[in-house]
Amino acid sequence: MKAKSWMGRVRGVAGACIACAMLFSGGHARAEQTQRPNIVVIMTDDVGWGDLGSYGGGAMRGAPTPNLDRMAAEGERFLNYYGQASCTAGRASFITGRQPIRTSLSSVLVPGDPNGLTKQTPTIAEFLKKSGYTTVQLGKWHLGDRPENYPTAHGFDEMYDMLAYYAGVYAYSNLELHPNWPARDANFQKAWERVNVSMLEQKAGESVKTVKPKFTYDDLATADDQMRGNAVDWIKAHAKDDHPFFMYLNFLKVHNPNNPSPRWKGKSPGGGNYLDSLMEMDDNSGQIVQAIRDLGIAENTLVIWTTDNGAWVDAWPDAGYTPFRGEKGTPFEGGFRVPAIAWWPGHIKPGSVNTDMFSHMDWWPTFAALIGEQAPSHEWKDNSGKSIIFDGIDLSDSLLGKGPGKRTDFIFFSGQTFGGVRVKNFKAVYTAQDTWLGPQRTMKAPAIYDLQWDPREQFDMAFNGAMPTGGNQTSPGRYSGSDNGWVGMYIIPVMTRFFAELKTHPNLPYAPFGEGRYLAIPEEFR
Repeated sequence: MKAKSWMGRVRGVAGACIACAMLFSGGHARAEQTQRPNIVVIMTDDVGWGDLGSYGGGAMRGAPTPNLDRMAAEGERFLNYYGQASCTAGRASFITGRQPIRTSLSSVLVPGDPNGLTKQTPTIAEFLKKSGYTTVQLGKWHLGDRPENYPTAHGFDEMYDMLAYYAGVYAYSNLELHPNWPARDANFQKAWERVNVSMLEQKAGESVKTVKPKFTYDDLATADDQMRGNAVDWIKAHAKDDHPFFMYLNFLKVHNPNNPSPRWKGKSPGGGNYLDSLMEMDDNSGQIVQAIRDLGIAENTLVIWTTDNGAWVDAWPDAGYTPFRGEKGTPFEGGFRVPAIAWWPGHIKPGSVNTDMFSHMDWWPTFAALIGEQAPSHEWKDNSGKSIIFDGIDLSDSLLGKGPGKRTDFIFFSGQTFGGVRVKNFKAVYTAQDTWLGPQRTMKAPAIYDLQWDPREQFDMAFNGAMPTGGNQTSPGRYSGSDNGWVGMYIIPVMTRFFAELKTHPNLPYAPFGEGRYLAIPEEFR
């Protein structure tokens, strides 16, 4: 306002106007730079779509989630939001803005896995760092366990409490949980010593520091509290900086086996480690948002809360809840559709409910639009100059309630297996699989579902020999009575384009390992 008043006082003098316009232009650019929002992304683990109170869970689940419910009430709740089928893939899709199959990161990485985030793959942290952001990662990473895979090798200035794997890896040596752990096998134990089960921290360009050399199940109890404390301290230290920050905070909760913090052990009304841990995660998430309120930077800080993949229902009772068919590791909605909340006071209308299709991949171009930077184009270049496909879409208008979302389709991969395609409200499933480790059924003709009429994917719209009920054998669902082949007019062009791009822009090679180990078996022996 001061700049506009100043220009009004000199409006009558042409030469002064030109000079002032030039001065104002430069000053305005600098003002925009300082007004770019801080960005905090809280990525949780295996939280179910129906776990939070704002999604119908909370107290109904025996675990009230008042902090995230408040965040949703003050911000925006997404109902058509997609993660990926599993941990690594979900995180990779956010970090790269791309389908994880393109970057060899669609299968869960396990100890000793040769796959990981490569230096030629561009990341959202690199982009924001080049755009003037200070960048920090905390907690679970799960994109590779070697130094060349670490966050600090991919655009993050700092990393704290970094853990390379999912919670289960750190519980292997707990004899109560795993009584058949080969504790007396010297050769095995020697090999296990080489596994990166340490908690690490590092500033880019400096040596890695080991915070805890052998992170164990017992440490799971307090790790998220430690991450939250370090995150709050880091935000306080950078709240008044001249340039914005990007924080990527990854809690371990609520991936099984859950070991609740002593603060929350036995505190959930429903009881049990999962519900205790769910309340712990809600509290830690809330403390991050409260710190931002207390520091007076809420209107200049966009906070995104979400989770990597759908609930792992098979791990019940140490598991989340989803009302959708399938679970983590499957191509049905239960594997991919996850809760997500955006909070940005003064910019996002309180209590907003977003029904547009949205995904982890879309945050990079959406952030780019919000900070006035050019987002990657669909056909882009990687860090080595090679032509690649970028899958994220700018959904800033949808986020801010200024217009409809632009995402109209989504491709489903579970591990190395093509699962299906969604276009608008129609979804074609080519690989029916109801549980992560259960049987798969490859469909000669896809099962087709209308996700508005049938969000639980129970009624197949296509005639494909579907069994009348799922029973003990995976099937596409009940047959609806007519073939509805016209849906192919939606599905086939999108699917054809995607697979054509895989030929012109090949995926990074995947080394069969971990979840994808079956690929090591020659096809004729599978």
